[in-house]
Amino acid sequence: MSDDPYTPPNRPPTPRWQSQTGERLFEFLRGRDRFLCDLRDDGPDGVEARFFQNENLLVTRRFDTRALAVQWAEHERKAIEP
Repeated sequence: MSDDPYTPPNRPPTPRWQSQTGERLFEFLRGRDRFLCDLRDDGPDGVEARFFQNENLLVTRRFDTRALAVQWAEHERKAIEP
């Protein structure tokens, strides 16, 4: 018997949280660093553009439309890319 009265017996473990993958917009190398940008459609909440550097989240921003997200991502790419 568990000391925790709120945990039911034989309860399956809680699944680990997994990041929702998105549509890969582009990726490129700058020196030894790998940058990638993906878009994630959040339905009525808009579209999220996410930049990663070496698989680590660098910046994310939400937009009302996919077109605005792509426009911003391309602008950011020009600022980062060599």
